[in-house]
Amino acid sequence: MVSQAINLNAADACPHVDRNDHRCGHRFRIGRLEQAFDVCFGAYHGCAMYHRLNREMTARSVPVITVTADGHPLALRPTGT
Repeated sequence: MVSQAINLNAADACPHVDRNDHRCGHRFRIGRLEQAFDVCFGAYHGCAMYHRLNREMTARSVPVITVTADGHPLALRPTGT
């Protein structure tokens, strides 16, 4: 039984909690709810799955664009401007 009050401040919650990812489901079982509150609603920056989901979202959000001229890809280089 949990003897202390649990603070459910939305600012302290993992941003992935509402996404219902199956990989986080093991924390939300009856026997592990205290762990879910400790990690998902507090120390989520130390959670490996939090970082993995962030990397996956970042990788998806950057579109790959190939610049071509007359059907041939161009090798671009930074100009410094």
